[in-house]
Amino acid sequence: MKALKTLVIGMGLLICIGIGLVGYGLTRGKQQAAAPATPGTETASSTPAALFATQYPVPKSARLEQVSAAGDRVVLHFSSPEGDKLVLLDTHTGQLAGTVTLTPDSK
Repeated sequence: MKALKTLVIGMGLLICIGIGLVGYGLTRGKQQAAAPATPGTETASSTPAALFATQYPVPKSARLEQVSAAGDRVVLHFSSPEGDKLVLLDTHTGQLAGTVTLTPDSK
């Protein structure tokens, strides 16, 4: 019986410490988010996203079917008689991040 009481008291203390740490973390996060930025020290969250302008040549006889966002990439889906092609652009720089050519399965 004494071991059970010790176990219950120990677990109760762990629960109280855990709740206290969660509360501390929540209030600490609010303080950091609410702190005003001093002039000349902008952070990534206080600056607006940079705009970019880029040009990408459309594959010959291709048609843009779909534009979507995936993480920090913009995915352009082109379809043409030669096959479909996915073009990935970096949203931060506008530079080409990669291409995927979709080919029919030969099986």
